[in-house]
Amino acid sequence: MTTTTKFSGWPRSVYDFFDGLEEDNSRDYFLAHKSQYAADVRGPLEALAAEASAEFGEIHIFRPQRDTRFAKDKRPYKTNVAGILRKGGSISYISVDQSGLFVGSGYYMMGPQQLAKFRLAVGDDDSGPKLAAIVAAAEKARLGTGEPDLKRVPKPFAKDHPRERLLRHKSMIISKQWEQPAWLHARTALAEITKVWRAAQNLNSWLERLVGQ
Repeated sequence: MTTTTKFSGWPRSVYDFFDGLEEDNSRDYFLAHKSQYAADVRGPLEALAAEASAEFGEIHIFRPQRDTRFAKDKRPYKTNVAGILRKGGSISYISVDQSGLFVGSGYYMMGPQQLAKFRLAVGDDDSGPKLAAIVAAAEKARLGTGEPDLKRVPKPFAKDHPRERLLRHKSMIISKQWEQPAWLHARTALAEITKVWRAAQNLNSWLERLVGQ
């Protein structure tokens, strides 16, 4: 990251920018508010990424333009600002939009080989309970762990398997979503965001060890 500005949160005007973009998602609007985007939207995320990189690694910030080549939705600009960190097979993610803030970390939409390893590890009576304990601790801390992707337990596991809920997941992520929290506009946001990423470290270690990339 090239920024040297210390992170101090997003200004309240970040919502004004997104409100305007929701109403007028056009090149004219974006170019007319480009300086506001740089200062109030992307700038704070660059500052946060620069500070967090020492502990978590480099965070890639997505460009504001959408890829509309094969999309039915032809709006040219994303209605959020987001960053992603890849470490092994895990993904850590942050997004700010008009509704507020989302932060998460884990394995998103595992591939077939990963999913096979994941299910074997969940079903195993040694490694499976360890994941269940990690998930239970996250939920006790009021963090999200996502809803199962499948309605039924995949074969060959029994319908009444003690970890049937985990077996129905295709992604395994610890996350938190806030609706326009007041502290988003202060340096406190850095602590709240990194708290979620730290809480996911045990999950990511389990996944790296037993599922891999």
